[in-house]
Amino acid sequence: MTALRIIYIIPIMRSGDVFNDDTLLGERVRFGELFDCYSSLLTEKQREACELSLTGDLSSSELAEELRLSRQGAYDLVRRSRDFLEETEGYIGLLVLRSRIAELAKLIEQWRHELPEEFAVRAEGLLSEEAERDV
Repeated sequence: MTALRIIYIIPIMRSGDVFNDDTLLGERVRFGELFDCYSSLLTEKQREACELSLTGDLSSSELAEELRLSRQGAYDLVRRSRDFLEETEGYIGLLVLRSRIAELAKLIEQWRHELPEEFAVRAEGLLSEEAERDV
């Protein structure tokens, strides 16, 4: 009897990626964070398309109809906008900065009892200022 070989075709993804609903949700959350940081750099049409895509829960056809574009045109507009936001993050790095500040806050909280009091108070004050400014 011959052994049956099964070949799986796996989509090419970045290292460590897993293809599941969590990945899709993660991408959507990241898109929202990028939009929050950099939406003012988009054109009015790009902003509208991204807002509808993120908050409208519209199908491709509904998005296209709302934007008065073809389905492909609406998809391309959102895709190009998302790519622009990712590229901008690569240059400016606000999301990375936010993440590092959050990590630093956790470390200070975790090791507060070991830190000199003056240092801990000053560090927490600086982190509070950054949180208020919403870097």
